[in-house]
Amino acid sequence: MNKEGRKRSVIIITYWLGISLLVWFSRDKEMPFLERLFSFLAFATIYIVISFCFSKTLFRKTLQNRKTLPLVVKFFLMSSCMAVGLHFMDKFFCFLEQTGIFQSTYYLDETLPFMGGIRDVFPSVVGSNLIFCVILLYYEYSLLQQSNLEAQLKVLHAQVNPHSMFNVLNYLYVLIQKDTELASALLLKYSDTLRYQLYSAKSDLAKLGQEVQYLKDFIDVEKFRWEDKLDVRCTWQIEDGNMDIPPLLFIPFIENAFKHVSRSESNKGYIDIRFMQKGSFIMLEVENSKSNKPTKKKTTGIGLENIKARLDIHYGRRYNLAIKETDDVYLSVLKIFT
Repeated sequence: MNKEGRKRSVIIITYWLGISLLVWFSRDKEMPFLERLFSFLAFATIYIVISFCFSKTLFRKTLQNRKTLPLVVKFFLMSSCMAVGLHFMDKFFCFLEQTGIFQSTYYLDETLPFMGGIRDVFPSVVGSNLIFCVILLYYEYSLLQQSNLEAQLKVLHAQVNPHSMFNVLNYLYVLIQKDTELASALLLKYSDTLRYQLYSAKSDLAKLGQEVQYLKDFIDVEKFRWEDKLDVRCTWQIEDGNMDIPPLLFIPFIENAFKHVSRSESNKGYIDIRFMQKGSFIMLEVENSKSNKPTKKKTTGIGLENIKARLDIHYGRRYNLAIKETDDVYLSVLKIFT
């Protein structure tokens, strides 16, 4: 049984044991303890066994097929099976009292014919089943949502890797034509970042220390490539390098800074990167100079769009992304509360 199946089993058993305990305390206090115990176990067993038989197809397939009629039919069929099971349980304990195994109680005094017994217990069975179905439907719905999010994350993650590779390989292609030795050295340095990209794609989480080292390697590649044409200043304050975070979450902000920073012979561009992690709080600030010359309007890059989607999926409302842009400065501030 997989992890999801075990959780479903725990929910089913816990719920019906709770209902059985309510029935236990509502029983005749004068009933012998042993008979109350056996009736408790029989009651719980009937509900749990029937629930297990229906739970495999009643909820997950109904949500996947989005059809309500099968759910309604199976619900009333399950409730009917439980009502019949309870009726025959009463008959069985009535037989035990008739044979003298247990003393006479309401089982013997209030025994009803088949239809009358079903009619009496059916409303309570339906009521308890309604609550049970709501709980299981919510659980199955959360599983489907989680599966959908994981699938979406895999797609988004797959889009991030080629995007980053495309930018650097494009740099290398141009550089090879100008300086073979410099391109070779840059390629060796970039192999570390490429290795991290490839291996991080196999996991949904990475250690913060590894992610920061990847960022540092990428920045070293860019600084090496641009030599003294840019001022690049970095500040790293890491309290817990073993914190788990989604991989490749911060690189698009740094990539965009190097891609759009101003560069000219008369006015040296700059990039300021400030990264801080303290407790459950993470902050990344990336500021770069930008040219005040008018440029053609470009659509938003796929990297930043994907990062926003990944942040929504992973952190929901527990993050804040602010992007400020003036005529000569571009600033991105990402704050995450893990």
